[in-house]
Amino acid sequence: MSEKIKSIQVYNQSGELVYECSKGFSVHARGVHRNPVDDILVLKGKNMPAFDMGTPVDIVITARNGERQKYFCKVAFYNGNQLRLIIDTEKARSLENHRRYYRIKTAINCRIVDITRGEDVTAYNPNLYGKIYDINIGGVFMAVETPEKYRVDDLISLTAILNSNKLEVTARVLRIQESDNGEVLGYRCSFVSISPHKEDLISSYINYLQLEERRVEIELEKLEKGISE
Repeated sequence: MSEKIKSIQVYNQSGELVYECSKGFSVHARGVHRNPVDDILVLKGKNMPAFDMGTPVDIVITARNGERQKYFCKVAFYNGNQLRLIIDTEKARSLENHRRYYRIKTAINCRIVDITRGEDVTAYNPNLYGKIYDINIGGVFMAVETPEKYRVDDLISLTAILNSNKLEVTARVLRIQESDNGEVLGYRCSFVSISPHKEDLISSYINYLQLEERRVEIELEKLEKGISE
């Protein structure tokens, strides 16, 4: 039901946002499922990018109650001002899960590409280096090797490798953690406009770390059990 939808984002298979709308859409259910968004989605608007018939895309639908769902779709029709998508409702996935809020400790290197402060952009060539000490789908806590102290609301473009997958994100500085003598220990940052593809990369990395933590716990339990016996 269209009245339950707040916005719709369309992503290509590279995880790039290619179209977004908060109006000009309608849902046409075929009566097979009971989902609020069902089977055929029609988007109407000006300045739409071109889509080829049969092209696979991902859409993220944000409901007015804040819930977000990701769907796999294929382009069924496109004429410049209208886009019709066939939705595979069986592959729907909620993007609101515990990993969005669960922070897991890590220690991975990252590169700082540039920083935006207001309208001023400072590119680092060569890039600066930093380290991420915890991560979730919403953001990171990291330290940066720079003589300059960042400010709240600065936008930091960074890259990191998560299990051989390259993550490129923009993060907004929320808080600055300092020692008692004023030394900067790190920055709590939130990701800006992160795509579902990048959310998947982070979620998979968090899952990997959790499995590794559990594996170590099991090995320690076995070791302790062997010593006690």
